[in-house]
Amino acid sequence: MAAITAGLVAQLRERTGLGMMECKKALTETDGDLEAAIELLRKKGTKDRGERVAGEGLVMAHVSDDGKFGALIELNSETDFVARNEDFRSLAREIAAVVAGNDLPTAEDVLAADIGGVTVAAKIDDAIKRIGEKLVLGRTVRYAAGDGVITAYVHNPGGAGSEGGRIGVLVEATTAGLGLEVAMHVSFAKPRFLTDADVPADVVAKERAFVEDQTKNDPKMVGKPDPAIQSAVDGRMRKFLGEIVLLSQPYIREDKKTVGQLAKDQNGTIARFTRFEVGEGTPKQAAE
Repeated sequence: MAAITAGLVAQLRERTGLGMMECKKALTETDGDLEAAIELLRKKGTKDRGERVAGEGLVMAHVSDDGKFGALIELNSETDFVARNEDFRSLAREIAAVVAGNDLPTAEDVLAADIGGVTVAAKIDDAIKRIGEKLVLGRTVRYAAGDGVITAYVHNPGGAGSEGGRIGVLVEATTAGLGLEVAMHVSFAKPRFLTDADVPADVVAKERAFVEDQTKNDPKMVGKPDPAIQSAVDGRMRKFLGEIVLLSQPYIREDKKTVGQLAKDQNGTIARFTRFEVGEGTPKQAAE
């Protein structure tokens, strides 16, 4: 008898959208043969969802009342229609609360966590049966505040942040007020790093090489001495960093100051941030 591993069960769940126990039973009946298990389930009326893509969904946030713990989660579905379903939103709220309240470092830990006597994985399985689409728990992040507080912002033009949205941001800053301002800025401006020092050296080197080549071939720079060219390169690199580094970005509400200056004006600091946007890096389902 072949060993029915958790990884094999997970593969079958991904292909069929069925619950853990149903998949394990099918694999047991087929002695661990994945394709045979899929065929067995097809005979029982289950569609192979292997080519289906869960590229829609929503981002949900949860912050504890004291602002010391917060989480951001992405729950994916096949269609945007399902993402607007209150059943789906309620599930996302429950998962976000569990992640915020517990130290769950891996996706497996989150799926195994308890919600009212059942696991998160079982909750998702039940929702799959009710909703009829492939649902996948995407990224999750949890903050436990140090000296600051956690603030979340979920961009939802049609409703409150508690309904989830396509973009969500989690920030740790010295005050909730500063955190909210920064979170709203991050949702719009899409910074990739907190400070210049956080930008990997290879990213800087690659961009500088590109900018130097571009500058030397600029008709306006032809014939100018090397110090002038390097000065122009330095200026363009400052602009590049100002586009990707949070503290160097022009603040969206007052673009004459940077986000770093905003924090300084409020005698505050920004410790970290995370931005999720639904489906980043996930291909959308092609029309059938």
